[in-house]
Amino acid sequence: MTTLPLDILCRIIKFAAYSADGSLDSWANMLPYLAISHELRMDAARYIYSRAIIQCTLPPDATFVASTNITLIEQNGFLNTAKLLAINDETNAFRADLVHLIAKALPSKFDALSYTSAISSIAEDEETRVSVDEEQYDLGYESAESVAQIVARQLPNIKDLGICSTSPHPITLAFLNALMELYGRQLNSLEGAMRANFSKPIYADKLTCLSLFLLRELGDTYFDGIQPNFMPQPLKVVSLGFDMPHSWDMFIRNDDSNTLVFENLKSLQLIGDRFSEYELQDGSIDPIDRAWPKLVVSQLETLVLFEIPIPADVAESLMSAPLKELTYKGRSDYAHMLCQHSTRNLNELVLAFDMYIESNVETFYQNTNAIFRNISKIPIVRCTVADLDLKINWSLIDWSYLTHLYVQNLSDLDKILDAIPAMPYLQFASLIVDINYKTDLSLFVTMLNGLKQRYSKPSSSKLETLLISLLGIDDELDGALDELKWYFPKLEHIGKVE
Repeated sequence: MTTLPLDILCRIIKFAAYSADGSLDSWANMLPYLAISHELRMDAARYIYSRAIIQCTLPPDATFVASTNITLIEQNGFLNTAKLLAINDETNAFRADLVHLIAKALPSKFDALSYTSAISSIAEDEETRVSVDEEQYDLGYESAESVAQIVARQLPNIKDLGICSTSPHPITLAFLNALMELYGRQLNSLEGAMRANFSKPIYADKLTCLSLFLLRELGDTYFDGIQPNFMPQPLKVVSLGFDMPHSWDMFIRNDDSNTLVFENLKSLQLIGDRFSEYELQDGSIDPIDRAWPKLVVSQLETLVLFEIPIPADVAESLMSAPLKELTYKGRSDYAHMLCQHSTRNLNELVLAFDMYIESNVETFYQNTNAIFRNISKIPIVRCTVADLDLKINWSLIDWSYLTHLYVQNLSDLDKILDAIPAMPYLQFASLIVDINYKTDLSLFVTMLNGLKQRYSKPSSSKLETLLISLLGIDDELDGALDELKWYFPKLEHIGKVE
């Protein structure tokens, strides 16, 4: 019998239930909480059985399987109180019968299986490469929507909907689209990673949390004139797979102006589309389609931008918000444009650069050095650099306010050892060194053992943690790494990158 107070145990169970990753395995790992104590069983059951999960997998035997915990939720009497529904399709399959498998996995009282004969017929024809006529597909769409309606009737109080499916099959998409439409107006949270095809409009005007990553292949069309409709005012957290034509049109505006007002938005994450540069270059998408509205985000505290071009006026608007955390991954010129504006309120700045996408290394030096000249003292400043084709001359780096450095594919460790003392606030460094041969390793160890001959005295660096990896030959480093403790006298921990 545990001695922890019941209210503490209840909080632990609630935290575990709401922190699960949405998979059936993760959910099953919570079931032992039901046996912690008799007094807590009902509270634990209420949290655990509030999460309904439908999962489609492709095991090693290549037989598609759909599994769900909804039967257990029904048996324990929690269908009406379930608040979260997660649909996880891990098959990446062009198969009509995924909806049939889902219907088959549902409890018998759902009576969803009887609606999927048309879907099974289409799947059989597609499997044998028999052509499927339009009338058959129409019946398949109706069947998919019927299954979605049955799910929504039996789980009527869902507030949080999560969808993860890379299936491009139109019948699977019709099922997912129907679920989003049926639940839309009652949802507090919507998390979706799926194909960017919608057959019906979706209205969600109460959302406080939106995470939407719309997947596509090169040349895919968007929305076909139909797209979701989200009310911006209630939203507090928005995370979008972005850089797509008309993406901002998903948000409802009060008038015909080009202004979008997010009155309560605290966190915004925008992740770029990997095809956008190709389409802009070959002219298949008109740049005017990527026009941004004026964004009003007066409460924004966290901004995350991954590989997405930002117009100058949008950068100014976003940076005028009371930001506490800013993360940018992409080209250094866009990072420079952002950091030209005030960063005085930031508690953390995170920058990530890949030399593969930089135009040239000289521009990289100019942009990044200008960033560090402009920023004020920020408590945490992290920078990650993938040093690939364009090798960095670390003697030309002037990153005075940096506190955390992460370098991948580093070729010249000795050069960065020279540069670190010129970063007076650096506390942490993680260095992955590109050494593949024993001869390189021998030279590397010799360099480490000769630190006292190379430097007349220890450095003035405040570096406290140093992690180094030599791409799979770390075992021969242990003794040599200790030499670095002399050169960096403030080091409290030295080890290998995990």
